[in-house]
Amino acid sequence: MIRKILLSALLLSSASSSYAQGTAKPKLLVGIMVDQMRADYLPRFYDQMGNDGFKRLLREGFQCRNTHYNYVPTVTGPGHSSVYTGTTPRYHGVVGNSWYDRRLRRDVYCTDDSTVQLVGTAKGMGVSARNQVSTTLGDEMKMVTNGRSKVLALSLKDRASALPAGHMADGAFWFDSNTGDFISSTYYMPTLPKWVADFNAQKKADYYRQQTWTPLRGPEAYRNSVADSNAFERIFKGKTAATFPYELSKLAPLNPPAYEAVNISPFGNNLLTDLALAALAGTDLGRDEVPDLLALSYSSPDPVGHTFGPLSKEENDVYLRLDLEIARLLQALDKTVGKGNYTVFLTADHGASEVPKYLAQHQAPSGAQNHATLNKGAADFLVQQLGPGAWLETERNNMYYLNRSLIASRKLELARVQNLLADFLRGQPGIAQVNTTAQLLTSSTGAFLETKLQNGLYYQRFGDVRFELEPGWTWELGVGATHGSAYLYDSHVPLLWFGAGISPGISYEYHAITDIAPTAAMLVESKLPSACTGQPIVEVLSPGASSKKRRK
Repeated sequence: MIRKILLSALLLSSASSSYAQGTAKPKLLVGIMVDQMRADYLPRFYDQMGNDGFKRLLREGFQCRNTHYNYVPTVTGPGHSSVYTGTTPRYHGVVGNSWYDRRLRRDVYCTDDSTVQLVGTAKGMGVSARNQVSTTLGDEMKMVTNGRSKVLALSLKDRASALPAGHMADGAFWFDSNTGDFISSTYYMPTLPKWVADFNAQKKADYYRQQTWTPLRGPEAYRNSVADSNAFERIFKGKTAATFPYELSKLAPLNPPAYEAVNISPFGNNLLTDLALAALAGTDLGRDEVPDLLALSYSSPDPVGHTFGPLSKEENDVYLRLDLEIARLLQALDKTVGKGNYTVFLTADHGASEVPKYLAQHQAPSGAQNHATLNKGAADFLVQQLGPGAWLETERNNMYYLNRSLIASRKLELARVQNLLADFLRGQPGIAQVNTTAQLLTSSTGAFLETKLQNGLYYQRFGDVRFELEPGWTWELGVGATHGSAYLYDSHVPLLWFGAGISPGISYEYHAITDIAPTAAMLVESKLPSACTGQPIVEVLSPGASSKKRRK
């Protein structure tokens, strides 16, 4: 008995000391998301990057090279929610940037909140994370420290700030393209804090709006991009061709949003880094032993991608310039928080397709459906099968919402009407997968598309029939990039870890984007978000778990 007691005491002592002697918690966790950054951009632009930005993260940090979104749609709102909640739309509820509300019979934007007002501007709907039904990493950090952890989120987009910030943040701030200021809402605070007000007073957006966007490097830096003059890009407002240079002062519209050109340029990234540095200087983030969270989302690559496409010289240049911003941010973190005192993860909210017109001209699999044609065909088909009536309420996010009141009044079975519509859609060109909501709720096939559709299903905000287009297909065989599909060009994103608690290495194992929050939670010793379905990435947390050598 004495021997057993001594052995138990020894084991408890060993476990306690092992836990206590583990890697020190970072004082600051910095989450960086780059809007529309595909995984292939890092190796594609690597040789032309400097040594202190992305290369530093790659050289000194851990790379997860096979990281994917495990649901659809792959768009900004769900992407940011999924990273910070550690789960999919099925459980955090953000099923799109917007969705159709059956009760209200109208679209609802993902951060709309009519119970609060904007702070820092007089116009617009209130913003919060209220529509996100899971807690976030930041929420849990606040709770386990009795509110002592500080949580801030910064972005040009409101949804890329409010959703990562979560429900308990000390602040969420985003860019008002009408005024050039960063704003917030009364959900977080009654007035802007002094450091934000002081930053706005500097009018940095006015400075960037006067810049001319020219290539950062010589022609040799853009060999992996198509020629500057091509047929695959949208023409920037105020220009007659999609070619350098871009004089932003001549591109900004006379009427609001007056600062739109800053968003659709690399200077939006500069502006966000400026704000991040102001946050580090104007707050006490990372200044004590209680871990804090700073969530940053660089939004400008997304409108640049939509305008010019992934193979454009403009997209290439945006990433060469963003590399300098990452370096500037890391240098500021070294100075204010200290090397070895902070941890960074960097990822993206989704990827992007190649330009549809480019695919078509190069005989790659591609095609285009048409919303109006498909919707009319579906409506006409249901009339033919069921008789006169407006059987469809709407179509949103590749989902059809049936008129359930009409179906009930005609004493029809909802499942029968759903199956009729699904059968019609399966016969249309470019449709790869069709499921009724009932099928998605009960199926267990584990099929690639079906699983991603299931993970995107939050029942209260879901339609009756969900479909997915074929690879390379879109709604318009046009120019500029798009995204939102289940395919790898939209789902495969970079994931880098750097700083305190991180040893250099590479993993080629599959990881879902939902694994980020539980991994980060382990690093800061936080509770997991309430609906978390992801798993901690063992290779990141356990040095030596991956045998792959890092890139030199």
